[in-house]
Amino acid sequence: MLERASITFRLSLLFAVASVLMLAGIGAYLYRSLEYRFAQRDTDELVGKVELVRYILSGTSSRQDVPSRRQDFAHVVVGHPSLYLAVLDEDGEALFASSRLRLPEALLRKAVDASTTPTSTELWQPSPDQRYRTLAAWVDLASESNQRVLIALALDTAEQRALLASYRHHLVIALLSGGVLAALMSFLVVRHGLRPLRRMAATAYQISVDRLSERLNIEHVPAELKQLATAFNAMLARIEDSFGRLAGFSSDLAHELRTPINNLMGQTQVALTRTRSAEEYRRVLESNLEECERLARMIADMLFLARADHAQVTLRTESVDLRAELDKVAEFYEAHAQNCGVRIVCAGEGRVAADRLLVQRAVSNLLSNAIRHTPKGGEVRLWTVHDDNATVTVNVSNPGPGIPREHLDRVFDRFYRIDSSRGVSHEGVGLGLAIVRSIMVLHGGRVSVASMPDRVTTFALHFPAVPAGVGRGPDRAVPPTLSREAFRRKGLTA
Repeated sequence: MLERASITFRLSLLFAVASVLMLAGIGAYLYRSLEYRFAQRDTDELVGKVELVRYILSGTSSRQDVPSRRQDFAHVVVGHPSLYLAVLDEDGEALFASSRLRLPEALLRKAVDASTTPTSTELWQPSPDQRYRTLAAWVDLASESNQRVLIALALDTAEQRALLASYRHHLVIALLSGGVLAALMSFLVVRHGLRPLRRMAATAYQISVDRLSERLNIEHVPAELKQLATAFNAMLARIEDSFGRLAGFSSDLAHELRTPINNLMGQTQVALTRTRSAEEYRRVLESNLEECERLARMIADMLFLARADHAQVTLRTESVDLRAELDKVAEFYEAHAQNCGVRIVCAGEGRVAADRLLVQRAVSNLLSNAIRHTPKGGEVRLWTVHDDNATVTVNVSNPGPGIPREHLDRVFDRFYRIDSSRGVSHEGVGLGLAIVRSIMVLHGGRVSVASMPDRVTTFALHFPAVPAGVGRGPDRAVPPTLSREAFRRKGLTA
């Protein structure tokens, strides 16, 4: 129940309870101190009266002379209506008594010796409403017969008990009042202290899809909430960026789908305008098939990216010889490169723990892009480098126009093209480099690009290296070596 209450209520309740406990502790300490002071004052008074009676009896030689001191004994209790005095002989007979109050023998047996100065008293409670502080002491009489008498004093503590009861009553009132006041004050203080949080909440409520550029003002935010506000602003920035990418992705996707669909519709409509020969229908169907294959590749690439984003791609990890895989991909593209007047060169060694098919796909995408943008007579280089003991890098570089600096951060975005034209003559749909990045993320690596305009562009795949002595796991199935037909079936080129 309390866990679902508001922070203001919980803090107010906490402060109120803490205040009541603190006031109760202080009140208990003061109460005990007052009680002790009353007891000490009563004890000092009784001890003083004992010494006074001893002085009165110092000149008395026998028990028979004690009653003659009645007037002196009466002076001892004058002005003290709550004080009772009795002088008893050794047999317990009263030689003098200021009242009919009789102390129990148990208390009288605790009387101190005549040569001892008393320092403590006893409490006696004859009834629930009565309580006395008592003191008994022996006095030796000035006689040769070694006679002595017993002095018994009792002080009624009714007045002190009344004062203590009144103090307890006022203490309870003070505790209740203090608790209520502390709860009220803490409620106001907490509400005032949480105003920045309410302002943050109000700002957050105003943020919508079309107002993602708004941010929380952290200049006047308390230090305790500044980290929260900063994290919230960072989250808004990520959401804004994601929405922007999603909007761009949706626009690009619609554009990419519209082109082949328009081609299909246009060619089909033209074919249906009049009766045509079988050869003409064949050409239309072949053209439509090419557009359908393009759509199928696009959908397959998008499905792969979606599965990779949600970690739904199962890696068949094994120890992969990178040089061997580079040679295979280069051999596959050799004929296409010769037709383009481009030479492919492979170099380097290295092994990584990776999915062989996905490594081939990533290198294939980079190599096809490199061949496409290399001028005739140029050379595309593929080589591996051990950056350190933990990383192996596959580099794919080609001469050519390069990539402008402002595009380097976005070349791996989906459907992103440096060339703004979107004619069908361009190969691919702008998903190849996005697939490369997803493949590297799946392997715990990364991809980077460096470009010098009109000179050379280099893409780098950074793989975690395989520790020495680690080979293919026995429980991993080894995929067969890909042939040219397998490359086409798997859609390894973007």
